[in-house]
Amino acid sequence: MKSYLNLKEEVWDKETCSGCGACVSVCPTENIYFKQQSPVQFDCDECACIIVPTENGESPISAEFCKVTLYDVNCGACYNACPRTKERHIFNLEKVPGRVIENYKAKSTLETKNIQSGGVVTAILANAFDEDLIDGAIVMMEDKWTMDPKSYLATSKEDVLKTAGSRYNWNVPILEVLKEAVMVKKLNKIAVVGTPCVINAVYQMMATNNDLVEPFKKAIRLKISLFCFETFDYDKMLKKLKEVEVNPWDIKKMEIDKGKLIVSTIHGNVFNFKIDEMDEYVRKGCKVCRDFTGISSDISVGNVGTPEGYSTVLVRNKWGKGFFDRAVINGYVSVEGEASIDPVISLSKKKMERKDIEF
Repeated sequence: MKSYLNLKEEVWDKETCSGCGACVSVCPTENIYFKQQSPVQFDCDECACIIVPTENGESPISAEFCKVTLYDVNCGACYNACPRTKERHIFNLEKVPGRVIENYKAKSTLETKNIQSGGVVTAILANAFDEDLIDGAIVMMEDKWTMDPKSYLATSKEDVLKTAGSRYNWNVPILEVLKEAVMVKKLNKIAVVGTPCVINAVYQMMATNNDLVEPFKKAIRLKISLFCFETFDYDKMLKKLKEVEVNPWDIKKMEIDKGKLIVSTIHGNVFNFKIDEMDEYVRKGCKVCRDFTGISSDISVGNVGTPEGYSTVLVRNKWGKGFFDRAVINGYVSVEGEASIDPVISLSKKKMERKDIEF
């Protein structure tokens, strides 16, 4: 019988945890959780601001109240939901960027502030809420002042619009709120938006036969993946920005382009950091990920292969096509031909060729 101890041995102790939050959400005794990070201080002109990050995104910890280890009760939900154990369900990464039935250069038609790239993900979710195709969406919410990220359960179109522009550069246990969505609010038509590691965790949950995971897999209706090469530790990056005298509230945009992390401020300043020199700020769990686009998703979205203001949309199956087509038909999304797929393939291969490690 598997328990969190097996998960700890195979994933947490090896520092291969993605920090997705799947194990936290499915644990029936709330034995697993993320601890709070240390505060970071920023000096303003008139005060000293203390920013306390929401979560430690490396690995969760145990409250030592696991019914498997204490009472020999059948469970194993946390282990079965994890995409990085020895017994994980795997999919073919060799053919990049995975199965794609259609690809588009698209953008949102919604008048929404702060949207990232073309805002297509926000538009798809907004349309899905309007048509009652979903009753919840698990996304990331970012404090526009501190850039502090957290998992957020949107239950309306208005909620989704509030999260527009949130950066998925940060390590956030997105799936942490899945328990609230399924067990508390009893939602059963949930969309999940996240980086490939998050979507791959959902894939793992959908594939397992564990009865305790069953309510979660039945409730998930749509999986949208965001292109991601790697994410940064929020706490460490705040300290790095402080070194160059950049406050989080001054940041207008963060993007990775041509091997550099580019940080643009509202004052017109641009800071370039070589990705090769940012290794200590990258999540340790990111270094074993080989999936750039989220191969197990229904729809993948990113800004590689399209110009500024547009999104590259990879529709992977008929299910995802249905959601995307309805957003287009209803005027939420504008399509302007196909995206350039070659840059996506190039980055996918580069990430896939990373040295794999033994799980």
